[in-house]
Amino acid sequence: MKRTLLLFCFFGSFFYARSQSYFGFRDDNYAGIQGVLFNPSAIVDSKYKADVTIASASATAQNDLYGVNFAEIFDGGYDLDTDAKKKFKSNNRGNFNVDILGPSFMMNINEQHSIGVFTRVRSITNLVGVNGQLVDEVNKDIDASNSFLISGGNPNGVNNSWAEIGASYGTILLDHDVHFLKAGITIKYLMAGVNGYINGNNLSVAFNKNDADPALSSYTSTGTLKTAASYDYENGKDPEFDLASAGIGLDLGFTYEYRTNCHTCIGNRYKLKAAVAVTDIGKLNYKNLTENTYDITGNVTQDDIDNADDVFKFFDTYYTKISLRKGVKANLPTALHTNFDWNIDNKFYLNLSSDFSLVDAKKINGTSIANSVTFTPRYETRQFSFYIPITYTEYSGTQIGTGFRAGPLFIGSGSLISNLFSNNSKAANVYVGLKLPIYQNYN
Repeated sequence: MKRTLLLFCFFGSFFYARSQSYFGFRDDNYAGIQGVLFNPSAIVDSKYKADVTIASASATAQNDLYGVNFAEIFDGGYDLDTDAKKKFKSNNRGNFNVDILGPSFMMNINEQHSIGVFTRVRSITNLVGVNGQLVDEVNKDIDASNSFLISGGNPNGVNNSWAEIGASYGTILLDHDVHFLKAGITIKYLMAGVNGYINGNNLSVAFNKNDADPALSSYTSTGTLKTAASYDYENGKDPEFDLASAGIGLDLGFTYEYRTNCHTCIGNRYKLKAAVAVTDIGKLNYKNLTENTYDITGNVTQDDIDNADDVFKFFDTYYTKISLRKGVKANLPTALHTNFDWNIDNKFYLNLSSDFSLVDAKKINGTSIANSVTFTPRYETRQFSFYIPITYTEYSGTQIGTGFRAGPLFIGSGSLISNLFSNNSKAANVYVGLKLPIYQNYN
């Protein structure tokens, strides 16, 4: 095995990487079922009589260690280790999120009540508390390395992938003069997928290079390390969905509208809109997950690493297993979402939304999102919308994207403009979807 085995041993096999989905589009009044994912109250008093989504997907990756030039990446020959701009910290962080919506629909029962059903597959990977300098040193070819002693601290990484079937209901609570209030709830049946995590405590790594024979270069480490997976990794099994495990999730949301536009424009009835929601309340019960805790105080050589066939057998061979447990619950990425939308002049809007994690990213096996705030100017009509989301996230700084909706198709990115013009991009996002909209009678 290559030297990067040691990187997995101390910090997980994945670093460069989310969080949120559908930047810009989700705030569109014609987002339909995609808007319900972030606030279930969006389902009632919709612009659609019914909205059928065939499929949509969003992927987001971000970190605060590597800054890349996407133009050079697309030209080919880009080397992350040598070409990327690096910002070393003792607590570098990364995040990766994939959100796939399968066949789904929503519809109005009448003017007061609406329902919807959706199918969804999600995967979130978080990594926090990582010493970026150690990542950089371990990633180097051994011939280019020098001896070092670095504290690894308390790194924490987790991946949680699952499927869900959601049923949403929304109703109008108040419709009086200029004041309008609606609420919604989503109950989700969760099907466990793959859950794994790695957590270090008081880690340190020393590398002593042997110039005469690099294979005899040695690594001395201290600290404890927890590793866990919901599949039988110790016997070489590939990751697979855990059909024996499941859970229940819940979303709650409210929307208030100040409707000074009611008498002048039926289609865009509000002047100001404020919404709040809490999503992903709940846990998954991984009955087959096995957690091992190792005392990694010891010494290994480069030759030991190169000759290892499996990372977990490597742990068992060279370190001491001090505890084992089976069956662990994994929380969903519970988050608070706020949304403020100002209808400037019929077709033009300014939107300010935020997403805040209610789960501590340092928690063992704690799936969480990265906190973010997004400002989005938007042009919106029945058949077409265009938006430019400007997002600040705690991991990767400010990103600028763009996107559009044209009838049944929507495409966008929360980072496209930044990726095209920046030589130090720390995030990337893209989404696409296709739906069959059935509009209300008004424009």
